[in-house]
Amino acid sequence: MPSRFALAVASIAALVSCAAPQTAPPTPTISSTPATSAASSTALPAGAQRFVIVAERSLATIRVREQVAAIPAPGDAALTTRAFSGTAVLLSDGTFASGSAFAADLDTLKSNESLRDEWIKFNTLDTRVYPRAEFTLARLGGVPLPLAAQGEWAATLEGTMKIHGVERVLSWPVQVTRSAGEVRVRGATAFKFGDYGMAVPANRLILSVVDDVRLEIDLVARDG
Repeated sequence: MPSRFALAVASIAALVSCAAPQTAPPTPTISSTPATSAASSTALPAGAQRFVIVAERSLATIRVREQVAAIPAPGDAALTTRAFSGTAVLLSDGTFASGSAFAADLDTLKSNESLRDEWIKFNTLDTRVYPRAEFTLARLGGVPLPLAAQGEWAATLEGTMKIHGVERVLSWPVQVTRSAGEVRVRGATAFKFGDYGMAVPANRLILSVVDDVRLEIDLVARDG
């Protein structure tokens, strides 16, 4: 049985702020984005920049505080994944073109215990029905536009997160680093299980789980 029980959620973060997210109207998911959208088309609007996620250098981490039976002190359970995909087109006004989004495959989440991982995927995330966490990008603030070839900025990334079939607007404080034809975005956000329609995990071996899920993202994208 799981020893430490990171039940999270991914949602992919990912991904970023600790403020409570707000409810958003339905937005297109990555799978429903037309192939002819600005984010995937060859031609770019004037002043726009395209970026493509580099999955092998990107990482999402989900952390949950838990108290497990037979272990005297509470601790953090952590699940991670590098299974990202996505493309974004940043327009000259700081907004993103239609279809700009990234997604994480929740079936690839791993912690230090495989039994825990399977329990979380089956009971909490229900990855058979909701296999991905998706973030649809809306706006990037606090950076020079067009994005300079090199630099580092404290910025705000706005968009809509979709986990477990539920969409919520997020505004994340992030650190943006630009160099060598790449952009790196790092940040974190926190939410409750119920924010995305999930129950706080319960199991006879688990004494308690803090209803506070932390999602950390470290995304790398190359110029597209």
